Amino acid sequence: MFQDDVTFRLLKFIQENLRPDDMTDDITGTSRLFELGVLDSLRTARLLNFIRDELGATVPPLMIEYRNFQDVVGIAAMVQSLITEAEDGGVRHDS
Repeated sequence: MFQDDVTFRLLKFIQENLRPDDMTDDITGTSRLFELGVLDSLRTARLLNFIRDELGATVPPLMIEYRNFQDVVGIAAMVQSLITEAEDGGVRHDS
């Protein structure tokens, strides 16, 4: 799966399932999700379930931290690295 596809699918899920009802702004790849009220603890759990069930990546507990969930672009990069790692048999390619 390509990162653009991951980003698109994440944005679509967030727009359709996690966006607060009173939010008028569009959510973009660089929207600050916590600051906008898009993510909180419950919505983050729903997002993690989507990532696991629909994108095929399990986010390890140590990666569930604010810096990895600030915006969709960052989430997509993390998910893509997890997918790549799984495809490579568990070999991490961190920089």
